[in-house]
Amino acid sequence: MPMNYRLLCISVLTLFLSFTARGDKMPNILMIAVDDLRPMLGCYGDERMHTPNIDRLAADGLVFDRAYCQYAKCGTSRLSLMTGLRPDSVGVFSNNHNDVRRFRERRPDAVSMAQWFKENGYDTRGFGKIYHDGWDRAEEWSVPPSPGRDSEMLEVVDAKNPTAPTTIAVRTACPVFQSPDVEDDHLFAGRMTNKVIDVLKHKTEKPFFLALGYRRPHLPFVAPKKYFDLYEPDESWLTKVPEPSAGIPVAAWYNSDGYVGTAKKLGLTMPKRPEREAAVSWNGFEMRSYLGVPPKGEISTELQLDLIHAYAACISYVDAQVGKILDVLEAQDLRKNTTIVFWSDHGWHLGEHSAWGKMTNYEIATRVPFIISSPAHSNGRTDSIAELVDLYPTLCDLAGLDSPKHLEGESLLEVLQSPETKESSVARSQYLRFKDMMGKSLRTDQYRYTRWEKSGTGELVFDELYDHQNDPGETNNLVNSKSPEHRTALSRLQKLQW
Repeated sequence: MPMNYRLLCISVLTLFLSFTARGDKMPNILMIAVDDLRPMLGCYGDERMHTPNIDRLAADGLVFDRAYCQYAKCGTSRLSLMTGLRPDSVGVFSNNHNDVRRFRERRPDAVSMAQWFKENGYDTRGFGKIYHDGWDRAEEWSVPPSPGRDSEMLEVVDAKNPTAPTTIAVRTACPVFQSPDVEDDHLFAGRMTNKVIDVLKHKTEKPFFLALGYRRPHLPFVAPKKYFDLYEPDESWLTKVPEPSAGIPVAAWYNSDGYVGTAKKLGLTMPKRPEREAAVSWNGFEMRSYLGVPPKGEISTELQLDLIHAYAACISYVDAQVGKILDVLEAQDLRKNTTIVFWSDHGWHLGEHSAWGKMTNYEIATRVPFIISSPAHSNGRTDSIAELVDLYPTLCDLAGLDSPKHLEGESLLEVLQSPETKESSVARSQYLRFKDMMGKSLRTDQYRYTRWEKSGTGELVFDELYDHQNDPGETNNLVNSKSPEHRTALSRLQKLQW
């Protein structure tokens, strides 16, 4: 995001002097990450949702109505956020551990957010999923992180004995959802919350940087029954855009290309580059690979509602954990000097464009909930476009720290100070399709423009233009529109540097 550098310097100096004049310690930082969460929250206008605690945090912070991830897949998105680098600079577009190792060997200068705060006087601790599972490094934290068991994502209960200790399911034999009648801390998210509460009750001399990563509502959708009981979805909950629009190439909306190997393990033959009809049938295979969902073909209305129900229940389960953390911050008198950040790594399709899951460049996959609650700044909402890569420099400014030189995002401090200010900004997201085609997407105040190009050569394959003023569902590709307004917008966006 472009910023006025002079005003930014003045803002940082003012913040630093205010800390010094009051004799305050550096602020504590609490970062709450939620996996696969689209902005399906009360504070984002979804009145069907029961999210009183996240809504409470939003009421006490600045809600970014237009915040975007840089890559709609867990591993790459989180590496980008934690290092402050854009995906092309990270160069990791899979969940392969060797790719991450090579990146870290190639870019030793890309000090992570956790390590930077540790080196600058913070007690840094990580709980749950901050990086993609298995990508954590103990040296980045003051205390070795606590991500949970190997493959903690696949935590399930014994259907015949739900109160028995949870187990880790085999990926290809894991139920898509469960609603056990158990207490919150029977599942990992509740147990992790208890650990964090214990840390908060034992104050340290250093300011803390605590990162909490909740895995739900990532698949499988497992949450205590009482959160399922909050909802009775009907057909009004179903997407209004269930099919990809005619004329939009498969690469734009097909998100199963990375699951050919998984399908093979299940004894299925998934086409590597399907045509439209087959692509619709196989779309959303991340979810289809779980027990209880047909591996291809139509998903019944009844099952769609069950899946949406389970997704919503998982959100409310996480919301309850957030409430417990907020309560302890208040009880321990920590809230007045603690900046809280709430974010998701990307959005999630619930049937939009025939997709279930993430891994597209559409608004539904790239737009994320993003809230910053800083005691030094007023609450409210902002339409200023923000990117997850902006978080690292923003937290440095809020803590009065210098930012490392490698960062590629821009601080949001000026927006925090003047939420009504609307910067002329652009969010950049991208996604690699079929291993040889990169979709590079620009989101402006009104438009989304996505250019799909051949990897390596940059040769244009096809492009998309959507007018969010008139088409928020991104169903009408305006690339061939004859409208002078659209032709001007297209020309301008095509010239923007990636």
